[in-house]
Amino acid sequence: MKVLITGAAGFLGRAFTNHHIQAGDWVTGIDDLSNPHSFFFNLDEPIERELGSWLTTPGPKREIHSGETFDLAYHFAAPVGGREKIEGDPLFNADSLRLDSLFFRWAVTHTTTVVYPSSSAVYGVMYQDAEGVPLSEKLFNAGNRSWPAPDEMYGFTKMAGERLAFSAAQYGLHTLCIRPFSGYGPGQSSEYPVPAIAARAVRRDNPILIWGSGEQRRDFIYIDDVVGATEAALKIGVVGYQTLNIGSGESTSFLEVAKLCAQIADYDPAFVTDITKPEGVLTRYADIEKMAHFYEPRVPLREGLAKVMESLW
Repeated sequence: MKVLITGAAGFLGRAFTNHHIQAGDWVTGIDDLSNPHSFFFNLDEPIERELGSWLTTPGPKREIHSGETFDLAYHFAAPVGGREKIEGDPLFNADSLRLDSLFFRWAVTHTTTVVYPSSSAVYGVMYQDAEGVPLSEKLFNAGNRSWPAPDEMYGFTKMAGERLAFSAAQYGLHTLCIRPFSGYGPGQSSEYPVPAIAARAVRRDNPILIWGSGEQRRDFIYIDDVVGATEAALKIGVVGYQTLNIGSGESTSFLEVAKLCAQIADYDPAFVTDITKPEGVLTRYADIEKMAHFYEPRVPLREGLAKVMESLW
């Protein structure tokens, strides 16, 4: 199978690139390596390509012909950053709209099936108060114009990306919009909460710092399960615009994550919170009824945290 992966040197891109290499597929990666947490894969094809120029610039120097087609394309190229970036620099995230538009215009003539990484941030913040509700796919559908406000500009750009996928279906493109909840794993940027908290425990910080109140709750899902659920959905088949929550179906507070990391590191620190730092919505967790028909998460939170911490020691 011929596979294209944009953003192949990033956190999600590396995981899916590894998966397809191990499966024996022919993989082409595109990445500008601008993210300091990206790294180079020694693939048969060069990975250092900026997405926009690769998709739009013709010429003999291009090593992949502009008319080449692929069986499957993943679109992971996007500006990335944790909660501080999402709230503090909203226009940074807006650049995803340019990349998404370029990608879908290319995809309708160069592949039949796409995986687009949407986000749990597309769901209306009105559903994510202290009590929270299990967020089911039906609470946001790009074909329904009654959209409750998403989580910041980041959530809006993901909504727009899903709308592009919905619109591209009329051209015959099939898109699986995956909605990972709080994905984590080894190699993730320290701008995200799990690697940041894990690193503090590995250093045996005392106290361990937690952003926000520490009581904010998320649905944490290990990167291998993000890949596993996506591939299971692709095997079933994708028709038109489809969405899929990927999560555990359970919520865990950041304070509980920190306590688990301290247990794994085998010490008993104090914990301190910093309410001047952004914490986002209060409660966010997935309704995984749809995913449960064909995939069950395999990596429990404690085991996944241990894997992250092992990568940091």
